[in-house]
Amino acid sequence: MKKNVISLIVFLLGIISVDSYSQQLMPVSFDQVTLQDQFWSNRMKLQKEVLVPVAFERTHGAVEDLQKTANYLKGIEGPLPAPNRFNISDLFKVIEGAAYLLKMERDPELEKQIDDIAQVLAQAQEKDGYIYPAHTTGTAKNHEHWGGSGMGDKPYSWVVHSHELYNVGHLYEAAAAYYQATGKKNLLDIAEKSAKHVNKVFFQGDSKYNDGKPVNQAPGHQEIELALVKLYRVTGNKLYLDMAKKFVDIRGVTYVPDGKGTMSPEYAQQQAPVRDQDEAVGHAVRAVYLYSAMSDVGSLTNDPTLNPALDKIWHNIVDTRMHITGGLGAIHGIEGFGPEYELPNKEAYNETCAAVGNVFFNHRMFLLEKDGKYMDVAEVSLLNNVLAGVNLEGNKFFYVNPLESSGMVDRSHWFGTACCPTNMARLVPQVSGLMYAHTDNEIYCAFYTGSSVDFNLKSGKVVLVQKTNYPFDEKIELTVNPDKKKQKFTLKMRIPTWTGNQFVPGKLYSYIDNNAQQWEVYVNGEKVNNPVLEKGFVSINRDWIKGDKVELRLPMPVRYTHAIEEVKADNGRVAITRGPLVYCAEGVDNEGGADRYYIERTVNTPTIEKEQTGLLKGIDFVKGIPAKYLDNKGTSHTSSLTLVPYYAWNNRGVSTMNIWFAETEDKAKEGISFMPVILNEVKATHTNGGENVLSIVNGKYPKHSFDNDIERWTAWPQRGKEQSIEFTFEKPTNLKAFSVYWYDDKGGVQIPESWNLEYKDGTGAWKSFPLYSTDSYSILKDQFNLVHSDGDSFVITSLKLNMTPKKDAAAGILQVVFDTK
Repeated sequence: MKKNVISLIVFLLGIISVDSYSQQLMPVSFDQVTLQDQFWSNRMKLQKEVLVPVAFERTHGAVEDLQKTANYLKGIEGPLPAPNRFNISDLFKVIEGAAYLLKMERDPELEKQIDDIAQVLAQAQEKDGYIYPAHTTGTAKNHEHWGGSGMGDKPYSWVVHSHELYNVGHLYEAAAAYYQATGKKNLLDIAEKSAKHVNKVFFQGDSKYNDGKPVNQAPGHQEIELALVKLYRVTGNKLYLDMAKKFVDIRGVTYVPDGKGTMSPEYAQQQAPVRDQDEAVGHAVRAVYLYSAMSDVGSLTNDPTLNPALDKIWHNIVDTRMHITGGLGAIHGIEGFGPEYELPNKEAYNETCAAVGNVFFNHRMFLLEKDGKYMDVAEVSLLNNVLAGVNLEGNKFFYVNPLESSGMVDRSHWFGTACCPTNMARLVPQVSGLMYAHTDNEIYCAFYTGSSVDFNLKSGKVVLVQKTNYPFDEKIELTVNPDKKKQKFTLKMRIPTWTGNQFVPGKLYSYIDNNAQQWEVYVNGEKVNNPVLEKGFVSINRDWIKGDKVELRLPMPVRYTHAIEEVKADNGRVAITRGPLVYCAEGVDNEGGADRYYIERTVNTPTIEKEQTGLLKGIDFVKGIPAKYLDNKGTSHTSSLTLVPYYAWNNRGVSTMNIWFAETEDKAKEGISFMPVILNEVKATHTNGGENVLSIVNGKYPKHSFDNDIERWTAWPQRGKEQSIEFTFEKPTNLKAFSVYWYDDKGGVQIPESWNLEYKDGTGAWKSFPLYSTDSYSILKDQFNLVHSDGDSFVITSLKLNMTPKKDAAAGILQVVFDTK
């Protein structure tokens, strides 16, 4: 009897296991989707022709370091590699991005470039599989060993910050992609050799490392966990999935740092075992890479014990810690999550890599939970924060993504820490792999773009063709071509959160207008009445025949959003969206400072105009939004706003930008510099890009000469060049005294060598200021430098402040004051 019971249990478990697998949501790989649109296809073309070649060029130093390492292992004398912790990871990310492009279109020259790198890498890999040039060649001795920038004094001795496992994780992802794209195993063989080495050192013990004891420690920068899952998906070797699970399971268990900043337990999410974590903390990129891996492991191992923690963390992010653009990690310093609801605009950090990780995390949560809300977050993050990370020409990048700019922000051609450009190189080409998923008999359309894809369902093969100009067009057309006549399966289409009462899931943001329009779905021209929405998807379950047409209409009116009261930075402000896109104002399209506009009421009749020429051709602008504009003296004028999608800003030169608009005049005046009523004009010989000479007359008094909490004027980068600022008065004015508070950043901008004043009294030429007999032109730090005019009456029309800077520095001012009483 006992034997029969055991047999029955085994049989039932087998049935459960098979059923669970058949219901598991499987992503359709990037190499199975053919793009047939403009929005993403153009970006792929840009990736291939510009971004990837630029990225290869700028990561060539990593190739050189690998070649130097290979020479060292061969016994060839010569220069050794620089002791860099993670430059090879950037190279691997570029290879991954290039591999996705190769799947779309084979390119013998690009393949040869990657094959050549693979050959060098194989020679730079130690016989046991270890890869890390600085430790292999010994140049690590010239680098910091411990602390937040350390790499340890020997291999795997400082896993918390060495990036050894982070580097090889990106290798694994590159190798998997290259194998999928070309069928070549050169990189895959290197990756598998490395992974088996890591397994031995960390979980079994290797006499060469850590005195033969298993290291058994999770890395300080997560990446290898989700990379091992990719390696498992490509090879089918369960060892790699088991390793991923072990790295997830031991985080916050076998090692917990005890320090502050980059050595705090929270920085790399090591403050508790992952199943006990309930909020997003620490470095944002590390965090979302961990949460992505947890989602993968939970899904592929059928481990439900990770789900409660993932659910709490996800809600903590979307309810308290995410910008409306999908940006994460608002706080500088730790590049990470701050206190709940601390979501500044101009000072927002929002690293591009964190937005990339937000896409990864939510896509994996979708696969785990089959809930469209996760793809809603992924879409907002992708179309707004991620795409803003690179310009429309594909050769300049944002590392930080603020929601407001006074004109001091511009993309850079590259960074010393180049994780963001290289992450862009690998994410954009794999967007097609985020678009579709399926179970045995269900097709999920998760992202919308013109494309075609094949599915192998239990009921038979299905070819799906999608036509749309999304994200600007509301209409999505699907042509369904099943292999069999009257083939039965379910087609599921995502209905985004933005079609309802709020722009993005979570408690942070909600619409305040009445502009909502109902979405609709049609099958072969007939409207589906009372369609059922379940977990963010509308389902059509029927017997399909070749050529069946499904049309989904997602109306895209202009919508107005408030943040909840707890988000102090957005109190009294409104943001504007259309469809899945956040819109912003740029100074280049409007009267001047984008932060000088305020919107007193919401309207539903702005004009949507598609740009016809130039770099922004094909992009929908929102025009004619009624607004008020504050001029340089703080006087309000009736005006209107022109808005551009946030992802497209900063493509026409440096300009001001704003997303959250004030709703009242008083709110708009907060933090803005206005010209005093006694002045008609203020102009400088030179003003540093992004700064405003009016800031020196805004009445904000500095705490000290290095006060960066208020705006300033500087002549940077004009070192050693004489400067002047002219003040023209509204009418002849009796000037009693003048004060200037110098700015000094202890570097390129310093207190000047000397200064003086000149004036005009309406008679023509500039004249020397009549300095009071006991006064002098002082050059003191941390205080106002005051001079008086000589005599009882000194009536002038203009005043000029002349500055002679130090030889190797530029001049700078925080504030000036006129005494006219």
